[in-house]
Amino acid sequence: MPLLEAPPGATYGWRGRIGFIQPGAVAENNPYEFYLMAPPGVTLVMTALGHTGLLNQAAFDFMLANIDEAVRRLLVRKIDAIVVAGVPHIASKGWGYEDVIRQQVAMLTPLPLVTDLGLCIDAMTALGLRRVAMLTPFDDPMHRLLSDYVGHAGIAVAGAKSIRPSEELYEEISFVPLANVYRAAKEVFQAAPGADGVWITGALMPTVGVIAALEQDLGVPVVTSMQAMAWGGLRAVGVRDQVAGYGRLLTT
Repeated sequence: MPLLEAPPGATYGWRGRIGFIQPGAVAENNPYEFYLMAPPGVTLVMTALGHTGLLNQAAFDFMLANIDEAVRRLLVRKIDAIVVAGVPHIASKGWGYEDVIRQQVAMLTPLPLVTDLGLCIDAMTALGLRRVAMLTPFDDPMHRLLSDYVGHAGIAVAGAKSIRPSEELYEEISFVPLANVYRAAKEVFQAAPGADGVWITGALMPTVGVIAALEQDLGVPVVTSMQAMAWGGLRAVGVRDQVAGYGRLLTT
């Protein structure tokens, strides 16, 4: 595909400006992985909900309480759509809570809003996945919440595995080697009876660099949070490029 050229005087986001609300106070892998996948002319405009520390219901409620203010910050930057990253805080409220957030944000802006969890479901559905092996940086109670949530969309979790370092050191997942992610994903898939794909959620940890290798070696589609958010964010701003090298999803 020929390289698209920006119109004279255009900003970097001349095709689309994707507002991105990430849960933590600091981001590193999210923007890096987005720009690995992003076609020319698309910019990620980031803000944060400011969470630090343990992942528990108090933390989830804190994140959800700060979404309106995060949206207001993004609107000043003339965005075209909003992506809400993170799955635990939405899953903690049960099936359908994405609609609650959309209704809440619709009071502030008519811009399209999509979520990490919703886009993962959309991505798995688009790829025809119905029984997945799930890899996360979360704990078993969150695995049960996520399994229940996607179950409402007709997707079963055939097996789950966490590579979280510890309860106290959740942020260290951002440093996990890609080799560890690859091997853990392969292990959970091979141990999951009848799995037809792999779902890697938890965008704090690096993932997109192993998608192609996993799909080749396992012979099934792989969906990760950051990949799904890039795919859904691009669609939300009307950019339909096919992107090679990061899984079947981005060529769909």
